[in-house]
Amino acid sequence: MSRMPPGRAAALGAAVAALLVTGCGQQDGRDEGAGNAPGAGVPSHPVTADSLDPDTFPRRGAELSEQPPQPSRDCAGRTGTLLEPGPVDSAMGLRAMTVWLTHCGSGTYRLNGYPTLQVLAEDGTAFDVHSLRGAEPITTGVRDPGPHPVTLRHGESATAGVVWRNTYTDTTEDPVNGTRLQVLPAPGRPARTVAPDGGIDLGSTGRIGATAWRKAPAAETGQSRPAEPGAGRPTAPVPSTPAS
Repeated sequence: MSRMPPGRAAALGAAVAALLVTGCGQQDGRDEGAGNAPGAGVPSHPVTADSLDPDTFPRRGAELSEQPPQPSRDCAGRTGTLLEPGPVDSAMGLRAMTVWLTHCGSGTYRLNGYPTLQVLAEDGTAFDVHSLRGAEPITTGVRDPGPHPVTLRHGESATAGVVWRNTYTDTTEDPVNGTRLQVLPAPGRPARTVAPDGGIDLGSTGRIGATAWRKAPAAETGQSRPAEPGAGRPTAPVPSTPAS
């Protein structure tokens, strides 16, 4: 699977950049559900550097920062949203992990549907892959709650499952071995970039799937109330190994 030519990436990136807004953690009463039917696939187009938060966009030549073994969900000193990857579970070429989005801003943060994913090389170059709405095209072992409204208050989190396969059958193309995953939570929201442990090895499949966002229950972290800035660091659940 080859990378996008610079000209094509720039043209596609301009279209996606129009969906993004600057800033983060803004109060928004919209429900983002249009075009989020399960099973659909969308081209995973690159997003331009001008449309990203400069603190989260991977700079060319920058070294990968170490990721915590579990998401911290710690809003201390942060505004907007905090995006963190959970551990990557690998089994017979199938990869699965949980992405955590924590609302660290004021007001409410609304989600409804599937995140759009983009696989990036270490230098920030986008691979030409497809982001699938739903996990079933890749595996039936990961449950998808389907699109539904999710409203987060300060300190509350939402999760989405991310799955892909490391299968290489097309020797005419280079395998996709990304180091970063760019996540667009919903249309009109700023994209965030994380570096999953072990990277994103799609082989020649050209596909990566995500379940719909769901609100993380307080029981998963042992909290009865949303986390306050500076609160303790709860432990995220590790996704079980999918059966298929």
